[in-house]
Amino acid sequence: MRSVLRDRREWQLASDPDETLVEGIRTSLGCARPFAVLLAQRGAATWESLIDPGIRSFHSPFLFSEMEKAVDRMTKAIDAGERIFIHGDFDVDGLTGAAVLYRGLRPLLPQNTLKVDVGDRTNGHGISRSFVLRAIEEEFALVITADCGVSNNVEIDALKAAGIDTIVTDHHIPPSPLPHAVAIIDAHRAGETYPNRQLAGVGVAYKLICALYERLGRPTPTHLLDLVALGTVADLVPLSSDGESENRAFVREAFSLIGKGQGSSQGLRILLQKLSVKPEKISTSDIGYLIAPKLNAANRAGDPKVAFLLLITEVPDQAEYLAEILLDYNRDREIAQNDLIAQAEEFIREEELTPQEDGYVLVSGKYWNEGILGLVASNLADRFRVPSIVVSRGDRVSRGSCRSVGEFDISACLEAHRDLLLQYGGHRMAAGFSIANEQLPLFEERLGEYIAARRDEMTCFAAEMVDTQLGLGDVDLRFFTDLTSLGPFGPGNGRPRFFVSDCTFSELTLVGNRKQHLKGQVTQNGVSVPFIAFRMAKYLDAFERTEPIGLVGHAGFDDWRNAVQIQGIDLVSG
Repeated sequence: MRSVLRDRREWQLASDPDETLVEGIRTSLGCARPFAVLLAQRGAATWESLIDPGIRSFHSPFLFSEMEKAVDRMTKAIDAGERIFIHGDFDVDGLTGAAVLYRGLRPLLPQNTLKVDVGDRTNGHGISRSFVLRAIEEEFALVITADCGVSNNVEIDALKAAGIDTIVTDHHIPPSPLPHAVAIIDAHRAGETYPNRQLAGVGVAYKLICALYERLGRPTPTHLLDLVALGTVADLVPLSSDGESENRAFVREAFSLIGKGQGSSQGLRILLQKLSVKPEKISTSDIGYLIAPKLNAANRAGDPKVAFLLLITEVPDQAEYLAEILLDYNRDREIAQNDLIAQAEEFIREEELTPQEDGYVLVSGKYWNEGILGLVASNLADRFRVPSIVVSRGDRVSRGSCRSVGEFDISACLEAHRDLLLQYGGHRMAAGFSIANEQLPLFEERLGEYIAARRDEMTCFAAEMVDTQLGLGDVDLRFFTDLTSLGPFGPGNGRPRFFVSDCTFSELTLVGNRKQHLKGQVTQNGVSVPFIAFRMAKYLDAFERTEPIGLVGHAGFDDWRNAVQIQGIDLVSG
């Protein structure tokens, strides 16, 4: 089947799984067939574990090969009252990772022995030279990183030479050779056997605290999971991957805590209030589109320390103040982002770029705001469905931010061109680099060749998958509740898409501040349910057709009507 509205979006209906398994699930649960199909597709013989992964999906932190070394060094520091310096990266993953380390360690140490630095864009990602000098000057005994450090060989050697030990918690691809740290906790290390290789930086930091608490005989610090979920979702790591669902369990348990008004972060609760997010209904979309951008605004248009302090403060008045500063930063960020998107669009027009034909898009400009590059790259990747690179050209050195789509590994792409780059880092979906200006033309030439050679492997050019067919007669509160049990949804555990055939539409109304959405009733074989089609008002004529047509959409819930509805639809033929 194909889209009749948007030429660049193609749909393909997934093959049904084994019918015996589907019927077995359906009989066991008494559920609608489409839900049984989803369980069979996503869980196969272990489908029961999908419904409630829970804390039982958490792995022992001591499955990390060097966790024992890390905990030995930390207990020594605690027993001796040594001074510990935490270094976190300045994005949401790094900020939450640093907050987890701080909140986890603070009850175990004397006052004034624990300090945190979250860096900034001036010094760049990772451990900076200025941080090293501060750690030496202030006579710290131990440095612990969050979401960084695995590539900081020079800086960690300098710390070691000054008698300062380092424990690295990171989730980026390690270089060779590894830094000379006391312990490196990173699931991507060669030979590492930890089952969840998709941990975000905050997830690795959390595992370190869990291991320490286990060694000390303290309860598992589940109260920190609100921070873990925030960083995990913001960093776009898969919630599930090849049957591994620890990340999804983190987020699920965190949402339960947040919904009860619990968790470790007073500041997060205040920010939810200001963004009108109901804690009991928090979703991954709320984090990705509302919460994380506000926290990231601090490193794009202000001071990332504000975001970190918001996450750790226990004083409501201070949280209110810091949240307002973040919202001010975010307004500045939105203005800068919209301006840079317009410049990127102009570049594409003037250079007559054809992203979908080329398989990628690379835009650049003189002195572009480096704090906004990643947001613009995300915008272009979403729009064109191809890997996108946005470059700020300096006088001698340029810096780029990359975003990927589908299964294309943008980090591996940069690794393949490391001979041209001054620095690079990141992961499969997002990465960054710096490059001498004279190398940019060759980099773009080789980038085009690299992508052309892999075009057949890039799922971003393939049809988007639809999970299964759905009859409107199956759409009721029980069905929606069953679907909810598969959440939270995100990378690696996408929100289920359904194909509904032979639909007609009625009671059509334009809604939204700019009347950009379309809502009404959708009918199939005499059964009608409410629907809303976001940003589809311009296709009103297609919905007014009298002949039946198919649709692809999600099942959602209409709080106003207290009814299950079809959401986010696209019209299709076939």
